[in-house]
Amino acid sequence: MAASLGIAGIGALASLAVYRSYFIALAVLALGYSFFATFKKKYRAGTLSLRSYRFGRDDIILLSTTLLVVFVILFPHLRGVTFGQAGASYDGQGFIVKVDLRERKVTLKHEEIKGLMPAMTMEFSAKSPELLDGVRQGDKVRFTLSPQGGDFVVEKIEKEEKP
Repeated sequence: MAASLGIAGIGALASLAVYRSYFIALAVLALGYSFFATFKKKYRAGTLSLRSYRFGRDDIILLSTTLLVVFVILFPHLRGVTFGQAGASYDGQGFIVKVDLRERKVTLKHEEIKGLMPAMTMEFSAKSPELLDGVRQGDKVRFTLSPQGGDFVVEKIEKEEKP
């Protein structure tokens, strides 16, 4: 049981990090196996009865883990983030918080991106390293995001001129 709970926890954390369907499926499979193993153990011990069922430590841990995994899977929806459609692009504007040329990533504090997500600070990968040339921390920018797998990638970024 502990191993399957560990797998479910890893799957939940991974789904939080990248929102990939195979991690979510891994967490669901591990939890399903945990429920099956728990009921099988109680059935073999002869304690599986609806009238006399008692929650033990294993049941409480399993229920807690299940609630955690469900929350993690639903977290983006609770925050108002929707998954982008393939081929779609989303325009936004905001400020650069950090540029990491080596990792090809940029952290943006952006306004609401209509149809995608509310205003927040978030790290994005750049489609190519050349996109990050000439931009630095504190610059006000306009950018275009497009979904790629479970992530959003900066397709275009332009510094806004100061009046």
